Amino acid sequence: MSVLRPEFPDHASPFSREQERRLKVDAIVSAAAKHFNEQGFTHTRLEDVAADLGLTKTSISYYFASKEDLAEAVFVAATDFLHDAVNSALAAPGDAAARLAALFSAYAAQLEHAANGQRPHLAALRDLDALPDSLRLHIAGELSKCVAQINQAVAAWIAETGAPLGRAEPASCLILALLDWMGERQSQHRRADDVQIDLETLNDLITHGLSASSGPLGAATPLDLTPDEALAIFDRDARNRMKRKAFLKAGSRRFNQQGFGGTSLAEVAADLGVSRGAFYYHIEDKAEFLDQCLERSLQIVERALDKADDADLAPLGRVHSVLAELVYRQAAGVEPLLRPGMAAVLEAPRQRRHLTRLKTIARRLGDALTEAAASGEARSLDANLVEDILSSVVFLNGGYMLAAAKSFPGWSISTDPRTATRDYLHLLLHGLRGPQ
Repeated sequence: MSVLRPEFPDHASPFSREQERRLKVDAIVSAAAKHFNEQGFTHTRLEDVAADLGLTKTSISYYFASKEDLAEAVFVAATDFLHDAVNSALAAPGDAAARLAALFSAYAAQLEHAANGQRPHLAALRDLDALPDSLRLHIAGELSKCVAQINQAVAAWIAETGAPLGRAEPASCLILALLDWMGERQSQHRRADDVQIDLETLNDLITHGLSASSGPLGAATPLDLTPDEALAIFDRDARNRMKRKAFLKAGSRRFNQQGFGGTSLAEVAADLGVSRGAFYYHIEDKAEFLDQCLERSLQIVERALDKADDADLAPLGRVHSVLAELVYRQAAGVEPLLRPGMAAVLEAPRQRRHLTRLKTIARRLGDALTEAAASGEARSLDANLVEDILSSVVFLNGGYMLAAAKSFPGWSISTDPRTATRDYLHLLLHGLRGPQ
């Protein structure tokens, strides 16, 4: 009967104006999302979005009256991305572990849809603090609901399995960091089919963990990353280096929270209680400042790897100690690390330099994992993919991660950051169900 007497209008018809409008809006949102990812909200221009689509700025304005309106559509679509995956996972059959694993499968399916043009491209939720207050609060409110649902699912898993975690929040943050990694991977102009290849290894890792042992690994070995300048207070050059370090730490916090476009050098100077003149004596311009912040962050990671190599540790112990030291320092607020994706706003030569260093960091982690698998300490996994995962989630500042930190302030200012670090790394090391 429905075939003989269809309901009108038929919005799935290629002659439907509503369908045509929806497809055009999705194309504009996807193009804008890519620009926001690469340039940030503040530095994205409607003219550039229009040029990608072969349109004029006036054509974009027909659908979105302002950049703020377009940003709302972009970030609402990104929020819907997480919301849809969470709802799909919570409706999946099985126990709590099965539902958490289903979250990654649902998210991967949506990434495939985005790659095939079936839904808008995913925007990384990084620059929320640079948005107008009303829009920022709306997006943050919707995100907090998703974060709370994930945290409830993790709490249910802990209750069902008796996993030795102090709180659910750090493990929830790890899950969000892995979702951020999936989105970053897909944004690198990869094929839709690659999503399933990544998902297979990720599911193995999150289900069974890195460790081949069903028992606890023991505490990670602390690594001393402090430069030997504490006693050089009468050395002018050493004092200037200490001042520069303070500038770079403050800048890293601001860039992580507000993005490149939303960060003001005057605000960074005010954070430290210094004048603009004193600040500009040490820092030339914002792009140079960002470059130095990235340089410092990668140096800290490299120092941790060097210290672990020098210690008398088994291969998996080296990986565990590096991850634990870096996560702890960020969780405790000691060493903010700038997310490597921020390099996208820099000139191409600088981007390549930072990317090369990050790949070297990942390879060093992968080499240690290969040794650990050969010695029977670690399970045999795709080392190339797992090293990429580890070199991503060690930075506690992805889009969803920042949303989680604001939803669960106790995670980032925990009175016991060592315990929070242990809980964050538990799923990576032991998985939802332990080794096979």
